[in-house]
Amino acid sequence: MKLGDFLGGLVLGAMPFAAAAAEMRDSSAGFTMQVEGGFDWAVAADVTGVQSTVVAATPEAEAPVAMVTATTMMEKNPMAMMGGSVREKTTEQFLQGLCESFQCGDISGRTYEEIGGRKAWVVTTTLGSPGHLSLGLPEAVMIATVTPQGFMQLISLHTAEGGSAAMEPVLRQAFASLVYDAQ
Repeated sequence: MKLGDFLGGLVLGAMPFAAAAAEMRDSSAGFTMQVEGGFDWAVAADVTGVQSTVVAATPEAEAPVAMVTATTMMEKNPMAMMGGSVREKTTEQFLQGLCESFQCGDISGRTYEEIGGRKAWVVTTTLGSPGHLSLGLPEAVMIATVTPQGFMQLISLHTAEGGSAAMEPVLRQAFASLVYDAQ
């Protein structure tokens, strides 16, 4: 499967490639973030059941090929809304569950840190899921957090082998630019 084929499947709010910086807007989850890095990003969004996703991808001809995704689980998690160590542990378990689904490699190097004024779990890992492998995106930098509304959220960057270290600043900048709609 090609990355363009994957993006073609995301139809709600699809936009053409944007010059250099792109706005990733998720109306369902109520947030906007900017993804930069000097690439022309294509942006698409979709809602499937309780999951809302917005994706930005570099053109397939550019190197490195990369995809930034923001996935929000649209059911509030009361444990994550409690704050403190309960929120931290709940977010860590969310990340661990996603990593099981994505067939991640080692995630023992994950860290809980503040980025752009928000606490989040961060990990760089490999992905073994057939979907990621067929797209040629076997590496990821993943940032798991909780939205102000209490939704679990994963902001991630998927890239070709050897590309995650160079692309991590792009994801961190995008995460730091998150602006949630007023409730």
